[in-house]
Amino acid sequence: DGAALDPGSGQFHWRPAIAQGGATYDLAVVAADNGSPSLSATQHFSITVLRPARPALQGGGFTGNRFALGVAGDAGPDYLILASSNLTDWAAVFATNSPALPFWWADPESEAIPRRFYRVLLGP
Repeated sequence: DGAALDPGSGQFHWRPAIAQGGATYDLAVVAADNGSPSLSATQHFSITVLRPARPALQGGGFTGNRFALGVAGDAGPDYLILASSNLTDWAAVFATNSPALPFWWADPESEAIPRRFYRVLLGP
């Protein structure tokens, strides 16, 4: 799922989902011309998608009046930071697509909320 072959350039594009990690996928690409007779070629290959490392939080603390934390992990996936005041109800407070790692994030609402918990998820 999610793979595509550009018909003009022949370039293969695929950004595997997190759920597709930890598996090997066998693919076949067939190229054909519109001549008479039509000629074609098939290329078989395998792609192994590794599971990304679990994100690691680094050095949480206050910068001015804002709580900030560092996030480290593998390049490629999206990173989603969730926050909760009660460890039951979680809300997305920040999302970034395939950031340069590690990155630092400061919670813009930490001044107004006396207690907050955080977790980081990978996607898509």
